[in-house]
Amino acid sequence: MKKKILWLILAFMCSFGFTLAVDAAAPTTIQAGKSTAITQYVNGYQAYFKTTADGSHYLFCELANLKFPSNLTLNQNSEVDKGYIYILNNRPNTGDNQKNFYIMQMAIWWYRDYLSNNNYNVDVNFKNYCTNNRNTDNVCKAIYNLVEGAKAYKEPRGEMSFSSADIKFTEINGYYVSENISFTSENLATMKDLKLVGAPRGANIINSTVTKNKQGNFQVKIPVSSIIPGNTVRFTVEVEGTYNTYSAYDYFYSSEYQKVIYDMVYPVERPIYMAKSLKVTRPSETTNSLYIYKEDQDGNTIKGAKLTLYSGNCTTSKCYAQDVYATWTSSSSPKKFYNIPVGYYTIVEKEAPEGYELADKGLIYVGSTNYSYAYTVINIKEDTKAVKISKIDIANSKELAGATLVVKKSNGEKVLSWVSQNKPKYLTLEKGYYTLSETSAPEGYKINKTVIYFYVDSDGNIKIKNDNDKYIVAEEIIFTNESNDIVNISKLDVSTNAYLQGAILVIKNAKGEVVTTWTTGDASYNVALSTGDYTLEETSAPNGYKKTDEVIHFQVREDGTLMIANKAGVYEIASGIIMYNEPLPEEEIVVVPKTGLSSVITYTLGGLTLLSGAYLLKKNGQFHI
Repeated sequence: MKKKILWLILAFMCSFGFTLAVDAAAPTTIQAGKSTAITQYVNGYQAYFKTTADGSHYLFCELANLKFPSNLTLNQNSEVDKGYIYILNNRPNTGDNQKNFYIMQMAIWWYRDYLSNNNYNVDVNFKNYCTNNRNTDNVCKAIYNLVEGAKAYKEPRGEMSFSSADIKFTEINGYYVSENISFTSENLATMKDLKLVGAPRGANIINSTVTKNKQGNFQVKIPVSSIIPGNTVRFTVEVEGTYNTYSAYDYFYSSEYQKVIYDMVYPVERPIYMAKSLKVTRPSETTNSLYIYKEDQDGNTIKGAKLTLYSGNCTTSKCYAQDVYATWTSSSSPKKFYNIPVGYYTIVEKEAPEGYELADKGLIYVGSTNYSYAYTVINIKEDTKAVKISKIDIANSKELAGATLVVKKSNGEKVLSWVSQNKPKYLTLEKGYYTLSETSAPEGYKINKTVIYFYVDSDGNIKIKNDNDKYIVAEEIIFTNESNDIVNISKLDVSTNAYLQGAILVIKNAKGEVVTTWTTGDASYNVALSTGDYTLEETSAPNGYKKTDEVIHFQVREDGTLMIANKAGVYEIASGIIMYNEPLPEEEIVVVPKTGLSSVITYTLGGLTLLSGAYLLKKNGQFHI
């Protein structure tokens, strides 16, 4: 009766194509039952009905021409290809268990042939027959659809992402408060709370709707007082979670016998992690200033241009009179502005100097990290066509100084090499094909290994080769750089995880050269490092702590991933580096007062001890006077 009920439950599960195991742990062994020949639902192609010994589960052979291990105990072998999960989760419901089994066994053999790129299990004739008759033969249709579904199957994955844009902070009542940061996710099973890593003291996540819904918005709030004036702090907001994938297993007795696929699918919980980098700058106490220069494409100062500076960004729209910040005519000296508020400004040339073309609008950003900003408005001489090359920061589009750039002809002949400045470079080039590349990056930035291919026609117009190897018209050539990756380093008490102040730490590169050294404070230290191998060590311990002799070996990969070597020397992914210190042991000190009484007591006790010893020796006959 119990066996009958079990078969009814199994038949109910099969009718819905449901094979997900309630118990997430697959058995380590199974007992195979007998193998019984069943109807050839596709003429000429035999299969055998195979189950576990108790008849509760199907067993499917992976190879057609090996013995089935009837009545033997099989051991779990390995996780099977994900395509089999599709077949197991989409078992047919024909009302005939043997037909259901036949369809699935043929589909598994066919899919195994697909993975092995051969026709070992089922021959070409069978595959051609079922492919050609899938619209008229229901068995072939079911087999074909399972195989195609297995080929196309993609395992469900969890996804997490933060808003990609740079996050702006605004000072409000003594705090820097971020704009809303969005978070989205898909297919998450669990998710931990958002957390800040390496953030200044007192920083908090506020107004979060994320954890409850696994998506939403939040803000970050940081006390202004926790950031040193003129400094930029970089930190991350991080989140961890899990998502479910599915696994199925095959079982094995020995090489004489089949490996068989057990018909159950098991959920597997996998971890997922996501982080977003944030930065906040506290303005320097020094007053901001802005210098605007006027030059031609060769770097010569030119006079007589009528310029207007507007508050805000109107580079792609009309600039209004109400937003005018200043108007002037260029001279041999730059235009200087002092106490200029932080923000965006648009520079517009109303009238060009004689003999020059009108300059394009320019966007200027006055930040709060330096006391002085500069911008150059460049005019091109009439009747000339110069190629404009800009070297910019990919994050904020500002011109970068310090990159070494090279232009070559298509035959490899060098035309020009120069070091970029805080303004574009203008070149007058003959008609022909050229390349632009970078040989050294600006300080604090990764080298850009891209080679830009471009063409200059007889009128000086340029075309740039795109990813499809086609040359498209362009106004200028823009060569970008990404800033070096930020590594977060914490110095902590091994017992309390409290930050330790006063340790002197040093980072060295693969050549043993010192990259940076610093004294630890009450927060993590963030350092920008280029791709390469490094070591971190301590040269002086914090007060009250043992000096650690540990040398941490780590790498910064090209994609920015931080890798730390474990004790076995194997590099593992990490989100930051932690170096610990142990407190010095407390020494027990006995203080003896220096008094006459203590001396008397000492001598008296000593004398008594000597007399006692002499008495014992005399008594035992071992002392002679």
